[in-house]
Amino acid sequence: MVYMAFIFALALACVAGMEFISLMTLETKNRQLQRRVAELERENATLSESLRSAEAVIEQHEQEAEEEEAWPELIDDDSARW
Repeated sequence: MVYMAFIFALALACVAGMEFISLMTLETKNRQLQRRVAELERENATLSESLRSAEAVIEQHEQEAEEEEAWPELIDDDSARW
């Protein structure tokens, strides 16, 4: 009977040890994933700022192109009047 209690206690200790190891593994993985999420959020913010800058440059170039397109029309209209 003593041996049975000893085996049962040893089995419970093994189960508790395995649960502890699995819990520590999951916590480590969770910390790694949180660091990765933070890194991706920083990269996302950087890329969003780059995208805004690129969109502003494109819009500025489009406005300049529209202004340049207006000049030939004005020149053509002036030449017709002479």
